[in-house]
Amino acid sequence: MSILLLICAIGPLVGQGAPADGGPAAGREVASQRPPADPVARERATRAGAWLKRHTELVPAVAGGPPIPVIAWKDPTLEPADPGLLAGYVITDTLWAAEALKTLDPVASREMERGLCRLGWRGDGLREVLFHPIPVIKHRFVDPDLVHGTSLGRFPIGGGRTVDLRVFHLREDPGYTAGHPSLFAEHAVYQALFDFWAGREDQARRRILDAVRDDRDRDPDDRIFWDDRAGVLVDFANREEWLGYVRGERPSRRNSTFKLGVLLYAVRLLGLESEVGPRLEGMRRRLWEAQWEDGGVAHFVDIRGNGDVTRGRGATGEATAIAILSETVEPSRAATDPASPR
Repeated sequence: MSILLLICAIGPLVGQGAPADGGPAAGREVASQRPPADPVARERATRAGAWLKRHTELVPAVAGGPPIPVIAWKDPTLEPADPGLLAGYVITDTLWAAEALKTLDPVASREMERGLCRLGWRGDGLREVLFHPIPVIKHRFVDPDLVHGTSLGRFPIGGGRTVDLRVFHLREDPGYTAGHPSLFAEHAVYQALFDFWAGREDQARRRILDAVRDDRDRDPDDRIFWDDRAGVLVDFANREEWLGYVRGERPSRRNSTFKLGVLLYAVRLLGLESEVGPRLEGMRRRLWEAQWEDGGVAHFVDIRGNGDVTRGRGATGEATAIAILSETVEPSRAATDPASPR
């Protein structure tokens, strides 16, 4: 079981994502990681892990106690005029980084997990479903600022820099549960893994394969798919841009790194790599084209008609962490055990 779940089970938490029972049901499988066997993948993941460690900052605990290690970086969309203000997104950055560092730096991983417990945020009811079962899934974001969430406070860390700790609040909403997984690639993955951990394995696998498969010949309204020719994961967020490129109205198309990373993570966790087949190589190549020389991974890449790639400015914690996890997550027992019910 995840060390985070065991640590947090010691005492009650107040974070929105903390289930009332202290964690998933006893005996249920949770995700695990192992170092990549392929030397190229191992080198990429190691460099990405080094970026995460360089961008780990210590902030004072909200309720006292030891400082909390969080991933913090300059988000150019959050008060761009203040170069000293760093964004510390608690869940997608620090939670995902704690998981991503398990095989690369177990000590740093454990410290982040303990810090999340002290902070009272070990999930938000959605993004932690990558790693273990959750009692309910919440697809609807309700913060006034849907892009940056809500601030838990700003904490000076020296050198004229301040970390703005930020979280997202979500709500269970049947309309969003039905709609978002049919529109957005990452929500399709979150819903698939929610079903998978609950034992609905066939349903989960179908959803992931549907998110990869390009069914436009059969279904012109296919909303989520990997366009193997363009090398882009298409969903509602980038569909109009992608259509503009396909029609010759735009010189480039954009691929979201974190969406592709989340999908590749699920493909590996559910043991679907052979079913995805030859497309997998292009998907992985596109993901890692977003990696900068310093190891960090950009939020997106733009691809021109001649194949030239331009990375988004800088790197983000969530893209870097999920890129590592897409290479280190182990196929689940249910995916590898032929006796497992499907």
